Amino acid sequence: MRSLLTSLLLLMLLCSCEKNDIEATPSIDVTGSWQLSQQYSLPDTSWQGISPKDSALYVFGRNGQFVFDAKTYHLTGTYKVVPAGHKVNLIITGQDSVAQYLQVERLTDTSIRINDWLIGVNKEQVSRKFILINR
Repeated sequence: MRSLLTSLLLLMLLCSCEKNDIEATPSIDVTGSWQLSQQYSLPDTSWQGISPKDSALYVFGRNGQFVFDAKTYHLTGTYKVVPAGHKVNLIITGQDSVAQYLQVERLTDTSIRINDWLIGVNKEQVSRKFILINR
């Protein structure tokens, strides 16, 4: 009788537990096409314009696919959004490349700031401002 009661209690406990597959809604929606507009490199004290040779474009699709296109570098792959307060962290993995970690912060409705997520690892910190050109 005792093992039957224990089994019933265990069964009730397992049935009462439910798995929550709903992820937290990110505070920033990165989907769309984002054009590099300015950069901020420490020890500078203000945003600096981008020369045409330094132009770059991120395209983040709703399907978790991304494209990064610059004059001398092109990368496609997947991205995952990790909510982080008023910012989001992105893990981007290009085809045949290692994962990169980006931190995204909304500046205005049409601009975002992208930093390297692992700022402490790099000696030089560069923030880049991107403007929305297509949602």
